[in-house]
Amino acid sequence: MKCMKCCGVFIPLMMAVVCIVIYSERESIGSHFQGSNRIFYILNLEELKKAKDVATPQVPIRNSLTTGLSFSKMLKGKSVFNPRPYNSSHIVYLKVHKAASSTVQNIVMRASMKRNLTFALPARNNTHQFGWPAKFSRFKHLKKLPSKPDVLCLHTVLSDSLIKTMPQDSFYFTSLRDPFTQIRSMFEYYNLSKCLYPKHSATLLEVIGSGRNACEILIIKSPQAFDLGINLQNADNDNVIADLIHHVEKQFHFVIIVEYFNECLILLRDMLGWTTQDILYFKSNFKGKRKQPATNLTLLPEDNEKNRAMIYKFLKADLALYKHFKSKLEQTIASKKDYINAEVVKLKHLQKIWMADCVKDFLPANELPDKRFQPYGAGSYGYLLTEKGFDNSTCVSLSITELPHFQELNKYQNKLLNIST
Repeated sequence: MKCMKCCGVFIPLMMAVVCIVIYSERESIGSHFQGSNRIFYILNLEELKKAKDVATPQVPIRNSLTTGLSFSKMLKGKSVFNPRPYNSSHIVYLKVHKAASSTVQNIVMRASMKRNLTFALPARNNTHQFGWPAKFSRFKHLKKLPSKPDVLCLHTVLSDSLIKTMPQDSFYFTSLRDPFTQIRSMFEYYNLSKCLYPKHSATLLEVIGSGRNACEILIIKSPQAFDLGINLQNADNDNVIADLIHHVEKQFHFVIIVEYFNECLILLRDMLGWTTQDILYFKSNFKGKRKQPATNLTLLPEDNEKNRAMIYKFLKADLALYKHFKSKLEQTIASKKDYINAEVVKLKHLQKIWMADCVKDFLPANELPDKRFQPYGAGSYGYLLTEKGFDNSTCVSLSITELPHFQELNKYQNKLLNIST
């Protein structure tokens, strides 16, 4: 997966920003689309049946355990399309599948741990998600804390319960991606070619056109809109889609969509009062150079106008979200391009320095000796660190994969709150 640089935009701290990050994936050869008018989504239906919140009396909760421990100034800001002010020490990152979200999550976790902030964590010890695909419920999915958490950045489905869980002045942001490349990435990453037929592989077009609950692990019908709370049974309804877009605009201060990743990080840095070191990143779950041609490339649809049109029709809600916030970006792109471009150059230079010090090679999971750096997902590569990198905590935190990083987060929070394990 390769990130493409386009142009940038600077918006002052007091403004909301919508940014876009494109991942170019040029796999080829597809199949005929079947059943395009049938709604198809992959999920654990039993989980969704249990997803309703149970109303309970509200108990006043003291806000922010560690506000006094944070060494960074708490910034206040306002958004152009959302007048609600925010506090930079309270952050909600709604983690959408296959939209650069593991990379962004790594940044949020590192920057927040640096500032001694507390995290919303799952009630169950054997998961790193909040009940997904069920909607977030603070009564079912949240580990209890003596006060409201400062940060939430794990996979979940947006709900009123989530909003009530976090401080009212939280800074909300998410990332979206071109629906065509996002769905192809999901198909390959989760090896969904195996979920439709028992004895042979299916194409992506066959999977999304089948109308069957072939897999019980993922949402295929507008997965990005699903994570943001849409009811999939009505995901093609224009009024429902319009309501979702309005809700996202009302609730979120910042939207990374899928086209200017480095530029978006500069804007995020400025809005939250972070440093360039805070937004430093090594890409997560990336595709390496294959030693041999992959066997399932022919199962992915060819990137042509006809296939894109069919898949966009199927992903109607995702496409509407993407186009809406992309349009908002394009309305603000003209003003501070030079500033952003100069800052991106600095970020890339810093990234190059750390990469040279930390990383010896990029390897597939089965060739990496340290499990902390072994990625999940078909075809994903991870980082083999240098001897110097293994001894450097920043190198480790930049290179570590999601599950081991989450385990480190649990240890961090237990130590911060003096909880014995």
